[in-house]
Amino acid sequence: MFEFFAGGSVILCGKQTESQGGCVLGICTEQGIKAFAKPNGTDIIHIEYEDFGVIEMEIGDCEPKAEEVGTPAALVRGIMNCFIESGNIFGGFDAKISSGIPPKSGISSESAFEVLIGKIISGLFFENTVPELTVAKFGKIAENDYFGRPCGIANQLISSVGGTVFADFSEPDMPEYTKIDFDFAESGYTAALAESGDETEESSDAAKEMAFVAWNMGYTFLSEAEEAEFIALFPILRQKCGEKAVKQALNFFEEKRKAEEGAKALELGNFAEFLQIYGNSESKPKIIKEEEAEAFAEEMEKQGFGVMFVL
Repeated sequence: MFEFFAGGSVILCGKQTESQGGCVLGICTEQGIKAFAKPNGTDIIHIEYEDFGVIEMEIGDCEPKAEEVGTPAALVRGIMNCFIESGNIFGGFDAKISSGIPPKSGISSESAFEVLIGKIISGLFFENTVPELTVAKFGKIAENDYFGRPCGIANQLISSVGGTVFADFSEPDMPEYTKIDFDFAESGYTAALAESGDETEESSDAAKEMAFVAWNMGYTFLSEAEEAEFIALFPILRQKCGEKAVKQALNFFEEKRKAEEGAKALELGNFAEFLQIYGNSESKPKIIKEEEAEAFAEEMEKQGFGVMFVL
């Protein structure tokens, strides 16, 4: 048996900017999904997934199944298809999988699962040579086309690369990314996530609104525009696009800038500057001193929220 692990992902700065060619700064969490797997010498993939039961399919049976939409089996089938379509021939395997990512935690468990399946296939049959970005892309395709949920690639990329990751999506098909050599554990701080709902619909609406603003500015993506140009046109765009859309666009420029500046601060080891850039938005993980973690958790629990520390 070989052991595999894929951590969850949390976006610190750059939330909802990827669809418009923005930048993302994220971390791969300690909470993730673990597997023990081995080749089985057949053409069958057999997975025992804790809490989800048995997933079994024949290699080559790549057509999406209506009954699998929204299930882990759809993700396995989609990733299998990506490997086969890219010319990577592999065999069957047995795997036992368990997840350490609680539901509604704000950590993308689907992205971690997708990356884990990609890592298993890469590790068992290709000596771990499948590139990180390729594994992430396969996960995105599986989630979009098989699982039935629109998503970008940021969460999969963060999980695939691991650690602290900065990614620039100016070229959506070939994003540039860097793993930042910064250890949050040594900073004396931790990141806390309270229970959250599914933000998929919210993110989808924001992407449409920002695209509408970009179109009214004469661009395909907001990243093609300068923030100063957007500010100058703000009154006109508000009239054409509506209050909510221009606020989403303004958030795009602010989050993109925070991701870029936050990444530079961490690269330089300037955690104090990063904290100043990061701010205290309620939509983000709360970054607090480790000695304050217990009191913070108790206070959140009084308000009816479970808390998970991810660093």
